[in-house]
Amino acid sequence: MSQRFKYLENNILEPNLKLMIENKTSSIIDTDTKKKFSFFSDVPDLIGDIDTHEITEKQKNFYNDIKFPNYDDIDDYGSLIDKSKKNIFTDKLDKEIHYNSKILEVGCGTGQLTNFLARYSREVYGIDLSKGSLLLAEKFRRENNIDRSFFLRMDTFNILFKENIFDIIISNGVLHHTKDAKLAFKNILKYLKPNGYVIIGLYHKYGRAYTRLIQFLVKYFGDTFKFMDNKNIDPNISEEKRYAWYNDQYKNPHETLHTYKEIINWFNENNIDYISSIPFNLNQNILNENLFKKQIIKKGFPIYVEELVQAFKYSQIKEGGFFIMIGKKSS
Repeated sequence: MSQRFKYLENNILEPNLKLMIENKTSSIIDTDTKKKFSFFSDVPDLIGDIDTHEITEKQKNFYNDIKFPNYDDIDDYGSLIDKSKKNIFTDKLDKEIHYNSKILEVGCGTGQLTNFLARYSREVYGIDLSKGSLLLAEKFRRENNIDRSFFLRMDTFNILFKENIFDIIISNGVLHHTKDAKLAFKNILKYLKPNGYVIIGLYHKYGRAYTRLIQFLVKYFGDTFKFMDNKNIDPNISEEKRYAWYNDQYKNPHETLHTYKEIINWFNENNIDYISSIPFNLNQNILNENLFKKQIIKKGFPIYVEELVQAFKYSQIKEGGFFIMIGKKSS
């Protein structure tokens, strides 16, 4: 632990955070404020003062119970690679992110993407609120000798890294569960290098319509209506995965919904150049396109119609109404 933390201390973390060893126990001290932080299972716990915001507390408790995604069908690193490469998006990330890149995953959960991308001399850092999820992530990393992934417990609104240090920041399916998605987006950009890429995945306002209907039925009539999503009842999916999916999609304590046009505004307000989107640029042709190839911003009535159509698309219904936006920080 001390060797890995020393690397973090010297290269990634704010310079005022120092490893301190007293009576054979390790902690981290902020030399400016004298505040102390701790470790759990060699994971630095850099949350510090508890954020008493109701939404943050609910999400922290929720994901300590719902560890999403779990490792129940993954035996070793080879199994993780095989599984990840079956997902078109994660496979394209692996193929298109340069060697030696420094990557931050905000809201890494159980760390599957962080651990998967930590090859080809990349360094990947995963942060999350949930101790339970981070314990799984670190356990898998340690058991498979993955040296270039690092897990830390941090709050999205109080990230303790040096600024302008990451080549890529990924936050997939996370910001819409925070107390303020727009503010969270603005905050993570501080740690992105000029000309670095930010990738965010969010629930779509219209694409999530079918899921919201099931949420309503579950809320007022109980689990009877879980059959409306095949992932809840598919016998080929493990019981643990069905449990995690069902609760994450239909019983999550907080979520917000967003649109392509809204995120374009976020980009403009924060000096982020729009690059591409799934599905609004890369959909049928995703296998033949580069994620980081600049596309034209869609405007006016055509994008309004395209956004509305997401409510009826099978791909959106199947994945819970999800879209991805990619931007590049201006130099």
